[in-house]
Amino acid sequence: MNSIILHISDLHISLDKKIGGEVNNHDSYLDTSSNEEPSFFFIDKFISTIKKDFLDYQIYLLITGDITDRAEIKEFEFALKFIDKIISELNIVKKNVLLIPGDHDLNRRSIENLLELNENSTLKEVNNAKFENFKNFYYKLLKKEFDPNKIIFDNLLIENSINLLGINSCTKLNLTNRLGNIPIQQFEEELRSIPISGKQKHIACFHHNLTSAYENKNDGQWDKENRQSLLDKLLTNGVEYVFTGNEHSNSCKSLFLGNITTSDSGCLSSKKYDSTFKIYNILISDDVILTNKIYSLQKTNGNDSVYEWDIRTNKTFKQPEEFIIFKKTPPPPSEVTEILSEEPKLDDADQKEFKNEPEKIESKIYYNKEFTDILYDKVKELNLFQSGHFHWSETSRAHNWIDTSKLIENKDNLSFIKNAVIDVIEKKKFANKIDLIIGLGYEGNIISSKAAIKFNKPYAFLPYSYRHDEHHKYENELNFNNESNHYKNILIITDVVNDGRTIRKLIRKRQNDFFKNVDKVYVVSLFYTGESILNNNILNYDFINTIPNYDIEKDEEVNNIEFYTVKSLKVEKCPYGDDFRETCLIVKDGLGCINLFYDESKYIK
Repeated sequence: MNSIILHISDLHISLDKKIGGEVNNHDSYLDTSSNEEPSFFFIDKFISTIKKDFLDYQIYLLITGDITDRAEIKEFEFALKFIDKIISELNIVKKNVLLIPGDHDLNRRSIENLLELNENSTLKEVNNAKFENFKNFYYKLLKKEFDPNKIIFDNLLIENSINLLGINSCTKLNLTNRLGNIPIQQFEEELRSIPISGKQKHIACFHHNLTSAYENKNDGQWDKENRQSLLDKLLTNGVEYVFTGNEHSNSCKSLFLGNITTSDSGCLSSKKYDSTFKIYNILISDDVILTNKIYSLQKTNGNDSVYEWDIRTNKTFKQPEEFIIFKKTPPPPSEVTEILSEEPKLDDADQKEFKNEPEKIESKIYYNKEFTDILYDKVKELNLFQSGHFHWSETSRAHNWIDTSKLIENKDNLSFIKNAVIDVIEKKKFANKIDLIIGLGYEGNIISSKAAIKFNKPYAFLPYSYRHDEHHKYENELNFNNESNHYKNILIITDVVNDGRTIRKLIRKRQNDFFKNVDKVYVVSLFYTGESILNNNILNYDFINTIPNYDIEKDEEVNNIEFYTVKSLKVEKCPYGDDFRETCLIVKDGLGCINLFYDESKYIK
C-alpha cells in the first residue's frame, strides 16, 4: 500500500466569544460557534481534497502545534471534534498520529493562577498547570498520556525507515518567554534511549521554527543560544531534517551550510493570510525519499466555490521537489583497478613497544572503519584515483591524483567527509586545545566549515601557494595578530597531504610572523599520499630529513606538527629532479596529458 505523511499545523481553533461574552474577532476558519456548519464545511473540503488525490493510501498524520488559539477547554472540545473527524474519514489509525503542542496550546491563565498561589512554583509545576487542558484533550483523542515535562514525548516509526520524533519546544515557555527552547542535556539523554537501526533516520518534529521565511530573522522563533546548541546536537546525532509549524509561512530552508533542512507546513486555517498544508509521499526502495507537495487554499472572495485547495509549484516558492532521507551507497563497479595503498606497519622496535604499550602506537594514527574504509570505497565508486602527469608546483609533481572535488559535488558525500574530519578531531581528543582552525585550499575550506561551527573556533581560509595568483593579496594572508601568543594551538584542515612541504613552507616562510608564536600545529587531511608509514610525526622536518634522496635543501625546518589522516593512499611521485623538462619523456615529448595546476611560465626562461 502506498503511504503519505499529512503535515498540518496552526489550526488555531478559536473561541467565537471571549470569556464574558464579547465577540472574538479571530483569524481562523475554525471556531467554537454554536453554528458549527462553516467550520465543519472547511474540514469536509480539506478531507475531500486528500481523498481525491490519495485514495486508498495509508496516511500518517503529523500536527506540529497550535491546535487551539488560547488553550481554553472549549477550544479543545471543538478540536477533538474536528481532528477526530479528519482521522475517522481518512481512515487514519490513531497509532499513526503524532500530535505536538505549540505555544498557543498552553493555557497562560493557568500559569497566572498557579503563580498567584505560589510565586516560587517549580518548572515542573508550571508545565503541569499550563498543559493540563492539552493533556486532557490529548488523552481523549489518542487514548494515551502526554507527559508535559518530557522533551521527546512520543515518536512515530514510519515504514520501518523514518522515525518522526515528537519534541516539545514549549517546556520553558511562561508568561514572558515565548521563544522555543529545549533543555539540551535532557534532549540528548532521551534521544539516546530511542532505538534506531542503521537503515532508519530520525526527523525532528516540533512547533517553533528554527529560521524564518516571512520575518527577516535567521533565528526564527527560537532562543538564539539554545538554537545553536540544538542544531549541533541534531547534526551530531545524524538528524538532517526538521518539520515545524508556527511561522504561518509554508517554507523550506537549509541551515548549517546545507546540513539541516527545515520544512514548515504553514498555517492550515487563516482568513487573512496564507492557508497551506503539506503532503510527503513516501517512496521506499533502496533509497528513502519524501516528495514535498504544497497545498494552498484558493481565496475565492465570496464566490460559490469556497475552500478549494490546489497544489503549488515548488520552483516558484523555492522549495525542493523531494527530500532524500536515506540514500543507499551504490555498489562499486564490477571492475576496479587495484590501488596500492600503504597501511600502517611497525618496525622491530615499534613491534616490541607495541606489545608493551599498544595504546601508545594506536594513538599515533587514526583509524575508524566507518570513515577510513568507506572513504576508500568512495574512491573506487566515484573513480577518484586518476593517472597522468600532475604538476602543482616546480617541486610537487606526481603520476597519480585523487580528485577530491568530486566528493564535494554531492550533498551526502560532502556531509560524510565533513563528519570524517570531525571524527578525527574527537577521536584524538584535541578539540579543546585548538585556538584557531585554518581551511587550506578550496576543498580544505569547504570540508573544515562544519568543524569550525561545531567546536566554535575562530576560522580562516588560506589558498595553496600555487593558487596565490588567483587571489587578492589580502586573501593570501592570515589576518590574525599573534604577537601575544594568543593562538597557541592551530588546526590546519586540508584534503590531501603528501610530504607536507607545502604546510612547512606555510608555517615557516609564508606566515612566519603568525606561526613563530604557535606552540603546536595539528594537521588533519582526508588523504595522505606519501610513502612513509603512518605516524603522527611524519610531517616534521626531523622525520623528513631521514628519508633517502629527499630534497631537503628546498624545505623548511618545522618540528611542532601532529598529523592525522582519514585514509593513507600512496601516489607515485614523478622521479625526475629539477631538470624534469629535459629528462621526463612525458613532459619533454608530450607523450601524455600534462595537468598543470599552476602558472609555469614564470619558471621557464
